[in-house]
Amino acid sequence: MDITLREARLADYQNMLELYKELDDMHRMEYPELFIEPEGEVRPFEYIQKQIEEDDKYLVVAETADRIIGFAECAVMESSSFPVLRKRKWVELNSLVVRKGDQGMGTGKMLLDRVVMWSRERKINRIELQVYTFNSGALDFYKKKGFQNLHSRMYLDV
Repeated sequence: MDITLREARLADYQNMLELYKELDDMHRMEYPELFIEPEGEVRPFEYIQKQIEEDDKYLVVAETADRIIGFAECAVMESSSFPVLRKRKWVELNSLVVRKGDQGMGTGKMLLDRVVMWSRERKINRIELQVYTFNSGALDFYKKKGFQNLHSRMYLDV
């Protein structure tokens, strides 16, 4: 199966909603106290439009001849002004999704490589992301690609 990458287009909106739903369902099943099923679309059209049109955001899709099978979305972030924090910019990888039935063909690596290339073009040398601990597949993927733990976020229900 040939997989190609390209920047997302507004016409991709409906197809992308299926992938967002798959991602959201996985998180909602694991953490129902944090995630809910939205009453409307899983992402508003305006959200996708900003991902596509704003210069500091990037949305790339992976597709086969007949459908979108994955995407990566990221944005340039800048540290706040705080006395002990070094001023810096990084790329926040907000989502990298490959449709369940299409995993294991290198699509995730292709998408991540494209995000790395986009980051380098902007002369940004760090990509950061958040992964929930239940998502062992994603954790393994990112570790194999060289990502390191930066910190842990913990919680206590009281």
